[in-house]
Amino acid sequence: MASPSVTVGAAAPAFELTALGSNRIVSLDTCPGTALLLAFHDQNSVAAVQAMQEAVRARYADAATLLVPSVVNMSAVPVFLRSLAEQVMRGTYAKAAEAMPPGLDVADYVVILLDWDGKVSKRYNARKIATAPLLTLIDGQGIVRGVHQGGDLALAALEMLDGVVPSSDSPPSPAGAG
Repeated sequence: MASPSVTVGAAAPAFELTALGSNRIVSLDTCPGTALLLAFHDQNSVAAVQAMQEAVRARYADAATLLVPSVVNMSAVPVFLRSLAEQVMRGTYAKAAEAMPPGLDVADYVVILLDWDGKVSKRYNARKIATAPLLTLIDGQGIVRGVHQGGDLALAALEMLDGVVPSSDSPPSPAGAG
């Protein structure tokens, strides 16, 4: 049996996806120094993931230190329906963008990554996400710091982030501190 491709404490698997709406390229290479909390989910768990994102942003508001992308495995969508599926997802993006508070860059806070071939989802062991979304925390150096699948996403995300990403209400670390 193959070993899992995501191990806490090990380097995160490489990936590169384009964000819907902003066309921002998101990868370990394009986000150096920024932690990534990848949320693998589908339409069945959008509400739970949104609640998690709101809880996380209440404590970790700075998108320069933490990016919270949704990764949506689109590999099951037949090729002839992909343009329609993308149009629906663009509508979802537009609604989220409209709900953004003024002064924030939508590209930093509404990050929807469509995994058309399912390769990223597979690399990150994102299975059975219809009933149990998967969170994977990668620190700014590209190391996996936490993995959680299942219920209470908000609590799990906050617990994983504690000590890995400075919260908005914590003082900045002194220069040279780890």
